[in-house]
Amino acid sequence: MRSKKEFLYVFASVLLSFILFINASSFNFQNNSSARQVSSETYTNTLTNIPIDAKYNDKTYFVSGLTSEVTVFLKGSNRVALASEMQPGTRKFRVVADIRKAKEGTVEVPLIVEDLPAGLTATVEPQKVSVKIGKKAKKSFAVRATIPDNQIVDGITVSNISLETTKVEVTSDQETLSRIDHVQAVFPSSEIISGNYSGTISLNAVDAQGNVLPGLVNPSETRIQVTTKSSSSTSSSSSSSSTSSSSSN
Repeated sequence: MRSKKEFLYVFASVLLSFILFINASSFNFQNNSSARQVSSETYTNTLTNIPIDAKYNDKTYFVSGLTSEVTVFLKGSNRVALASEMQPGTRKFRVVADIRKAKEGTVEVPLIVEDLPAGLTATVEPQKVSVKIGKKAKKSFAVRATIPDNQIVDGITVSNISLETTKVEVTSDQETLSRIDHVQAVFPSSEIISGNYSGTISLNAVDAQGNVLPGLVNPSETRIQVTTKSSSSTSSSSSSSSTSSSSSN
């Protein structure tokens, strides 16, 4: 009788241990599954206006057509690394256009991402850029300035435009340089001439039709002074002068 009770106790202990083991295993499995789910969660971010790092011999060649408006899509499970890449001060990756083996002329160059931290992937948009490669050259050009009529208030006449810099040096490829007619002092579209004006304006290399051509203008800005007079006051002065002449007669 006693041995039968002992057997039941042993059986009950084994059964209880088995149940506890099953519960513990199930709990651990759920925890591990949750951990795997958290670790496999993917984060994404979009960065705009990322500059392109062009690799080429800039002492011999001039490259135009590289836009700075490149968009990079970042993806990864490492949230800390992703946040670090979002900030320009802590960013490690670069968008690179390797043009060192390209020939002269207009070519398409693939954009690749270098130095990207582990655990992150990146996609660049656009994936390629069209650039023009040519032999580097320099030449001096005269600076001209004009102010559009729609930026001059009615009744105001521009009597003189003075530029601090009248001649500048432009660096570009030889073919583009041959098409440059002059350097245009670009009057800001946000400004309206209602009287005498002075300020700093940018300079662009242009062809004979006024189309902007790629080139580095040195200096890239200059000071402008605009002297104006009132058309109405000029007319009044002329009228007064005529009246005086008539009276004297």
